[in-house]
Amino acid sequence: MENSIAEIAEKFIKNLTKTMTTGEKSFAQMEKGIWAEVKSCAAELMSAYVKEIDVSIAADKAGRKEMGYAVERRGDERQIQTQFGAVSYQRTYYKKAVGGYEYLTDTVMGIESRERVSERLSLLLANAAKDMSYAKASNHITEGSVSRQTVMSRVRRGTAAERLPAEKKQVPELHIDADEAHITLRGGKKSEVPLISVYEGIERRGKRNRCKDIFHISEYGKKPDELWEQALDEIESRYVLDNTKIYLHGDGGNWIQTGYEWIPNAEFVLDKYHKNKAIKAMTAGLDVTSRKLFEKEIRETLNQEDIRFFEELAQSLCDQFPERKDKISDSVKYLKRFVKGISICAKDPRANNGGCTEPHVSHVLSARLSSRPMAWSGKTLKKLAPVLAAGNVSSMGKEVPQALPEPLRNAAVSANKAFRRGAKRGTAGLPDPAAIGVIPLMNGKVYQVQKILQAF
Repeated sequence: MENSIAEIAEKFIKNLTKTMTTGEKSFAQMEKGIWAEVKSCAAELMSAYVKEIDVSIAADKAGRKEMGYAVERRGDERQIQTQFGAVSYQRTYYKKAVGGYEYLTDTVMGIESRERVSERLSLLLANAAKDMSYAKASNHITEGSVSRQTVMSRVRRGTAAERLPAEKKQVPELHIDADEAHITLRGGKKSEVPLISVYEGIERRGKRNRCKDIFHISEYGKKPDELWEQALDEIESRYVLDNTKIYLHGDGGNWIQTGYEWIPNAEFVLDKYHKNKAIKAMTAGLDVTSRKLFEKEIRETLNQEDIRFFEELAQSLCDQFPERKDKISDSVKYLKRFVKGISICAKDPRANNGGCTEPHVSHVLSARLSSRPMAWSGKTLKKLAPVLAAGNVSSMGKEVPQALPEPLRNAAVSANKAFRRGAKRGTAGLPDPAAIGVIPLMNGKVYQVQKILQAF
């Protein structure tokens, strides 16, 4: 182990020196070459470390006998893809006294059977895949050394980051935006991915508005009751809801209405996007001046909940455009159904301090799920939707490993000590940094700074 570390270190310095001093290179070329050497050295060091673990376990015959393990065969090859590239190592196969077989080296290193991609690389791939396609994620993280299928499997294993709440606080108001992204499943079937966004209102930051202390909740395949129960649990873990006014913004869909049964004393606010869409559908076909006049009157009647005058305006539009009567009637029914969700904005100014459903869906879900033609499987969406809402993948969903038996812990300690000794001894055989040589300057005009540097 000690000699191998010295050899790896010496090889790294020599290769690094050669990379930097051979030919005339630009900064970008040097960066690429140095990074390749760093990755190669890291992969070799990891391989050497695992080898020392295997040697230490095999040497501890008394410890293995106590655990009930006997050597079955040696030198079984294994390769793990890591962020530094492929790491290859050999390990010993042991037979258990109680029956069965096990690679104890893999157990110490926390590498599962049949695993071909490290946990760290899996996390990087899963987090990249929430922002880009599987193929692009592979190219971005591993330069294409893993397949798209592998990236997808990591997404399906990933667990969304836990949103650990700080100390509970009490706020005067909370806003909840509820909407959904419309996606296509494999086979062409249409479906929806719901999104619930919770924040403390809109605040000004510089020239922009932003939602204060926002967090998102998204699940695919859950029933509305289950989704809203989860939302209530997360809200109550952060806030003391006594004397807090809660506004629920949305388009009034059935699953959104279910929120009233779970969120205490919530007031519904019809999302302005859908309100304006319905009003414009009523006035389509009018000239610009008449349209502005009718829309102003419609808004005032809705704000005042003057249904009689609102119906008269609607009838007037139906008389002018009989061919559009059905569309006008549909918009009238929609607006009348949620008239209280419209008028609240005129009665309670705080109700206007929220309502960003469409931007939230576009930014959190649609950018990945539906902005480009693609089809999804339900299995992937069940894992990906919570990740998009949380912002990143925190783990691969592995169980917390149990404490290792003492002989295996001793093997890890022995490997650590050998690694440290090797690192100290290895420096003695390294070339003198002064002997690396002078990096040739790029061709072209020689500036005064270069003359100064050459003088040293």
